[in-house]
Amino acid sequence: MRRTFWRLLFLAGALAVCAGLAWCEAEDEGPVFEVEVIGFRDPDDPGTAPASVSVITETEIERSGSRNLMDLLVREPGVWVARQGGLGFGGNVSIRGFGGSPPTQLAVLLDGHPTQMGIMGHILPTSYLLDNVRRVEIMRGPAGALHGHMALGGVINIATRGPNDEEDNGAFSATRGSFNTWSAQLWAREANDRSGYRFQLGRLNTNGDHPFARYDGENYSLAVDHRLGGNWDLAFRSQRLLYTTFDQREVANAFAEGREPNFIAQDYDRGDYDLELTHKEGDRRTTIKLYRTEGDHEFDDGFHSQDCGQGLMLSQRSPVGRGRALWGIDYGGYGGDIFGPPQLARSFSRRESAFYFILDHPVGRECQLSGGFRHVDTEDFDVEILPLLGITRPLADEWTLFAGARRGYRVPSFRELFLFGINNPDLEPEAGWQYEVGARKLLADGGQFEVSLFRIDADNLILLRPRPSDAPPGLPVQWANAGAAVREGLEIGLRKPVGVNTAVYANFSYLNPGEIREQTVGRKLAGGLDHRLGRWLLSADLQYIDRLFDFDHTNTLVEVPAFTVLNLKASRNLAPRWRLGIVVENLFDREYRVDPAYPFPMPGRSVRVDARRSW
Repeated sequence: MRRTFWRLLFLAGALAVCAGLAWCEAEDEGPVFEVEVIGFRDPDDPGTAPASVSVITETEIERSGSRNLMDLLVREPGVWVARQGGLGFGGNVSIRGFGGSPPTQLAVLLDGHPTQMGIMGHILPTSYLLDNVRRVEIMRGPAGALHGHMALGGVINIATRGPNDEEDNGAFSATRGSFNTWSAQLWAREANDRSGYRFQLGRLNTNGDHPFARYDGENYSLAVDHRLGGNWDLAFRSQRLLYTTFDQREVANAFAEGREPNFIAQDYDRGDYDLELTHKEGDRRTTIKLYRTEGDHEFDDGFHSQDCGQGLMLSQRSPVGRGRALWGIDYGGYGGDIFGPPQLARSFSRRESAFYFILDHPVGRECQLSGGFRHVDTEDFDVEILPLLGITRPLADEWTLFAGARRGYRVPSFRELFLFGINNPDLEPEAGWQYEVGARKLLADGGQFEVSLFRIDADNLILLRPRPSDAPPGLPVQWANAGAAVREGLEIGLRKPVGVNTAVYANFSYLNPGEIREQTVGRKLAGGLDHRLGRWLLSADLQYIDRLFDFDHTNTLVEVPAFTVLNLKASRNLAPRWRLGIVVENLFDREYRVDPAYPFPMPGRSVRVDARRSW
């Protein structure tokens, strides 16, 4: 019944779009894309953060044709996404060589609060859709002082849409494409000067490019804003995603063992809720946030778990002399229950509290010094101090120099300590220092150029290693603190309009991973061009990956052959509030692999058509 409803909704939307083809008026066009540079601590002061920060605006999300976070992140400097295929595949995200498998070394925030799974301790990249996202912010490198113990490799903050983030009052969109891929999305909003709401629902389905590539999901979101008395504002955000895939680890394991894989369906139910109160008085801003994330995972092999995370976050930004201070208190916990199989049945819980203070203050006439720390107290682990120090200095011709040192830290997850036979209850927390120097230039035509050099010194990285001979019986490998690691690198990025109708972006990342090379990319080049031709907006994105290292099916570290992928998108406003788009991924049908342990290559050429009607 549910599927019949959605197929009828898809058909009705598609017929409405076809009816609109008879209209020929086009709406006024906006900029080809926007460039935005902000520091996480102060969105009103662009370009002053003493760190490498990328902001992907809603305009760039739209022109990319991406359907989820993993599709979008591959374009950013210093960021690598490792996966076996398209929609529905598990995957790993890393920044400057840190992420992990599964990705536990990054903090992914949803509207400013953490979203990692309570038991497994890692993010679930395939669960972050872009349907209601207005901006994605990326801080590259350790950021413990700002964002706590998950931010060893970096931070990705996903900012969702609210009632006042739209010009239209609603929209319906539909997609049809290769591999029997189809989707339908509907959103609507109502807002006035005092309050408003926005809701969204959608469905996304694909059979994928091979028998184990299924994805079948539906998503819901609700945003409510209300202006209270006394300069107080209330914002509520909620998301829910339910989807089914097949277990890709089983496919990889079967390949390694020389047998036919089993079809193990995995059902995921993820929810997220965020309530925020904000008080503004002059330059002082006080925020109180309550959040909860939760998940229910049930697999055909008998595994069933429920996990959660919740917390209270209090922060205030206020003037201090000629500078500004940010301080805050975070208190929360995470954990969950495993119900099956019986040998894994167990409950987990952990509490964590933190206090942080960060001061930005002028030094002399031109420099600004940033300094601060986070005091972290995690249950069952020692108290940690995570400092931050940085400086920025403006130069002539819109140049700004920046330099900084930041510490990151991560405690082992319950999975690494206690589960699946590869666990190690004696694991110690991971830690790392980043040292960075760079320069950015805001271009007169609205573009930006940035270059940065960095070094990260990490200790006690948690990696899979052969089980010691004196360890208790178990699988041949287990999680272990692998010792010190050094990452050194260079990143260069440019975003620039070229005339009125054309814009380009390009970035290059170089990484020297040192001795621990798994899941690192030595050279990455990404570039793109947007060009407006009449009523058409044409976009092209190119990726070149070289010196990618990972383990193959024999558990041998190998270098994956270099590859280049080109994607194209064309969109056109057919009439007022009607738009049609065509996306071609892997235009030249290249056969390439990202995970050398997986038996299937990445998908070949695929085509999809997107249609949208707004009102």
